[in-house]
Amino acid sequence: MNRQKTSVLRSPWFWIAIVLIAAGIGLTAALGVLYWLFGAFAAAILTLITVFLVAAYAVERTAPPRVPRLQKVPRSECIPVIYDCDVTMGLPFRDVGDGLALLYLLGETRVNLLCVTTTYGNGPVEMTTRTTRRLLDHLGYDDVATLPGAAGPDEKPEMNQAARHLRDIVSTQPGEIVLIATGSMTNLKHAAALDADFFQKLRGLYLWGGVTEPPVWNRHRLAERNFSLDPEAAYLAIHADCPVTIATGQAGLTAVFRSQQFAALQALDDPVSRLIVRKIRPWFALTRLWFRDGGFVTWDSVAALALTHPELFESERVYVTSTHDDLRTGRLFVDPGRRGPVQLVRSVRDFDGFIMAHFAAWRHLWRRMSARRGKNK
Repeated sequence: MNRQKTSVLRSPWFWIAIVLIAAGIGLTAALGVLYWLFGAFAAAILTLITVFLVAAYAVERTAPPRVPRLQKVPRSECIPVIYDCDVTMGLPFRDVGDGLALLYLLGETRVNLLCVTTTYGNGPVEMTTRTTRRLLDHLGYDDVATLPGAAGPDEKPEMNQAARHLRDIVSTQPGEIVLIATGSMTNLKHAAALDADFFQKLRGLYLWGGVTEPPVWNRHRLAERNFSLDPEAAYLAIHADCPVTIATGQAGLTAVFRSQQFAALQALDDPVSRLIVRKIRPWFALTRLWFRDGGFVTWDSVAALALTHPELFESERVYVTSTHDDLRTGRLFVDPGRRGPVQLVRSVRDFDGFIMAHFAAWRHLWRRMSARRGKNK
């Protein structure tokens, strides 16, 4: 941190910029237009704030949707899940997808969330770990362990706390645990380095990442930011010795959470819904303005719901031929003549069902929170 600050101060461009700014202020003052300049600047800032607030709050009111009540599932029948993610939901101008998927997994009755491991992607691992712990603590789930993972692809596996925990917990329940990974894949690579049979001991692996063609959202070119962060780790995960499901960027673009869904969530008006609305509103406004498509993409939820609701998606078995170099841009190539071991999620088939599954899990999370707090009194 200090080295970065020092390098900035030593840069000649920094001081040139300072001199130019000072010269500009001096010139406008000498010409007697400094007050006009400040007035124009203030007007521009107020205009931007107004536009942003309109995008954040201009949502039509609607009646609360009829949300189905989830049935209780015996713990013995629940799927043991570990979620490896990069949660930044609620932070200014940061993606909210991992946070929404985490809340879904906490509320889904068929899932037993064993722990959360954090990685880099949407932000540094320190940020994603801190955000995850705060969210779980706020919900009363401080008993769900949050293990910090790698800060980058080149760290040593034995120094990775998340990877060590993954190795240990999977070894105690071989063939039972499903791992969902929606950030960089480095923690998975490190766990495999610590235990050569790590992937073989998993019940299944659900990944969010990769693109089958350059992703374009409403004329905006997007960069793949999961597999490309650690191509070596992505390659290992894709070719893991266990059932692998990949939710691609193209699938994510069929799962846009728009103003209609935001209004319905707002209308539910329970504590969890209110929390979500508060935390996603800035991101909703920002993406609504930038992409001009009414909302944001729920990328990570596609991977999570592919586990619990595979009927909601169009998918196919494929043989992935991508090399390490291909994965530097997150590009997934498949051999059309071969039916391979990877289940590739192409798109959301039932969007209304996809959204309602979220609402049902979030509503059930509220009931679980109420029950937990009642027991603690």
